[in-house]
Amino acid sequence: MWSRGLSSVRGNGIVSRCYSSVSAQTGSVEIDDFLQSISSIATQKSATSPQTLSTAREYFNWLEQNPVKSIDQFIKAAQLASKIPASEQKKAFSQLDQITNVLPNFLNNKSPNDFATVMRFLLQFTPESRALTEIQKKFLRKNVTVSDLLNTPFSTLVMFIRYSNSSIDTNILDVVADALLFRMEKELVNSADLLAVLAGEGYDKSKWFINKTFIKTVESLVPVIAVSEKCAILKHMAAHNQRNKQLLGAITQSISNTNQCLTVSQIVSITSSCASLTYYPPKMATKVANDLEKNSNILDRWDDVIAIAGSFIRMRMGNEKSWNLIIRWATENVNQAKIEQLSRMVSGLARIGITSGRPLAKALKPLLKREKVSTASAWLNTVYALAYFQELDPVLADSVLNKNFVEEIMISTKENHDRLRKAMTLLMISSATKVDLKEQYEGPIVDKRTFARYGINFDAKTIIYARQLKYSSDTSECDSFLKSLFKLAPRDTHCKSSSVEECGAFVDAYVMPDQKSGLLVSTAQWNSTKPRPMFFYGFRQTKQNTDSLSSELNVLGQEQLAHRLIRADGYDPVIVFKTELDYCSTDIDKVNLLRKKIHKTN
Repeated sequence: MWSRGLSSVRGNGIVSRCYSSVSAQTGSVEIDDFLQSISSIATQKSATSPQTLSTAREYFNWLEQNPVKSIDQFIKAAQLASKIPASEQKKAFSQLDQITNVLPNFLNNKSPNDFATVMRFLLQFTPESRALTEIQKKFLRKNVTVSDLLNTPFSTLVMFIRYSNSSIDTNILDVVADALLFRMEKELVNSADLLAVLAGEGYDKSKWFINKTFIKTVESLVPVIAVSEKCAILKHMAAHNQRNKQLLGAITQSISNTNQCLTVSQIVSITSSCASLTYYPPKMATKVANDLEKNSNILDRWDDVIAIAGSFIRMRMGNEKSWNLIIRWATENVNQAKIEQLSRMVSGLARIGITSGRPLAKALKPLLKREKVSTASAWLNTVYALAYFQELDPVLADSVLNKNFVEEIMISTKENHDRLRKAMTLLMISSATKVDLKEQYEGPIVDKRTFARYGINFDAKTIIYARQLKYSSDTSECDSFLKSLFKLAPRDTHCKSSSVEECGAFVDAYVMPDQKSGLLVSTAQWNSTKPRPMFFYGFRQTKQNTDSLSSELNVLGQEQLAHRLIRADGYDPVIVFKTELDYCSTDIDKVNLLRKKIHKTN
């Protein structure tokens, strides 16, 4: 339960405040329970209602001795009802039904403060009541402004927002929120009020996160609130897609600097939130990795491990120590996993490219049955994952390479990029089948010609789509790489542009070095000799938080598989990382780096 709080003097009045930390009362309450507790937050104790009642029965007895005949008495009775255990609050408040029905008439000559206080309790206990609707109309006719609410107890404004919903007129909400913001910097001094404000459903949450006063106030609270409360704010931001970098930076920096070891549930919450907001501060990743190691012997739920792994994948986490801990736990507990969980884990590991996950793929393979997978796309991704881990068998390969499945998967979408992605995935599986199964497999295969009937001709238009699949909308890093490459190997005369190979690999460019002369061979003289395919990887195409920035294992799973398959086709790829080019101080240094890599054989 939340603290009933302490009273503090503000000007000439007494404003009810809750200064004690929620986490101090809840101990190790899990993050979801922590957020849920907001729904039962009690009204803070005021100087006018010192009584504390324990049950609805005690409340009924009190009402018999103190009949409600005025607005002030109603407010006092409502305050007492809110102090009863949450399970009995509405039952207790129901005894005020008769007075609730005539409240609008009682408010005719009352101040905006009384209106706000009465509505605050009606929102908490009877948000659908007719009285609330009538009182709103009277409130609007008064043309209440922010200045009219300056003496309203701050906790009343907080709870008004906390319990607000779609039934409240937006003009009323805006006035209350503006009054709250006007006083927030001085009076919002604890996480209980902050989380109560953020829990409100009526007021547009995005408005809080674009308000400088709100951000400044929350930032001032971050250093002094508990880790669980920081996690709660972070989780709230993720749930509502509020990506304010200033506030995110303050929260994650504070969590990263704490000496307190994060619990498993906090690690799940933080990684999930950061992944949802695509916010991946390296210092936070290091903190999570270190604390995950400390908690490794108390991991006990597949759901937690799946959640952490899923967030790591979206964050492109490359920390080997963290992955080894997760995979070790998953391997030791593989018999307790549901097939959906194991399949999700294996597919994720293949996506990000964690080779140590092969034992999990081996355990998954005998459990798979096509008819139990919900969609063709899910089945394709699962079989692709086994291809990555070199765990294909003839039956699995046939299940995606047969004509009927190819037809099903290709017509499942008309979006060009998605069709191309699926075609490249099938090409990779087909190539992996030939490389890994050899004569064991006698079933159907696919090649680039297979997909012409679906509008994929692997022409210039297709290559544009393939490039967008790899680099999304931001090709600036690759463009910079090609600019340096073309200084060494002029386009068309000594360098060929991008292409998708028969194995499904997307190649950024091709060059052919002459080892004897140390020069590059003109494209007109390549003949049947295989050129060197060049693969470039920028920030978004690599794992993050890795010890080695230029290791080939630092690229994601699809690219790792592409390298393996293209080598099996007799090519010797050149792999270039943006981080390598970043170390070059001049354009000449970049050209010399590329020359060295092109002429160096693997």
